[in-house]
Amino acid sequence: MTPTDLPKTTTNGALGAMHLLAEYDAQENQLRRVRLEASSDSRSVILVDTDLRRPGVQRETRHEITPAELIALIRARGAELPGENHARASI
Repeated sequence: MTPTDLPKTTTNGALGAMHLLAEYDAQENQLRRVRLEASSDSRSVILVDTDLRRPGVQRETRHEITPAELIALIRARGAELPGENHARASI
C-alpha cells in the first residue's frame, strides 16, 4: 500500500490528555496536578485541577471548553512564537 492509497481522515473534536502542572512538597508528595483531557464524547476539552494539599481530602475542579473556543482564546491571548510568522501572499 502506498501513501496515496491510504484513506484520508479528518478528526473533529478533542482526543487524548496532556499533563500541564504537578506540584510537590519537600518530601516529594504530590500536592497538586493540572491536566487537559478530552471529554468522553470528544466535543470538548476539560481542564482538571486536582488539589491534594490537605491530607485525606482531594478536591477536583473541572472546567470545560470546546476545541474551537480554546483555539480562539489562544489566538487572542497567546503570544506568537518568534520565527513562526508566515509570510502573507501579496495581491
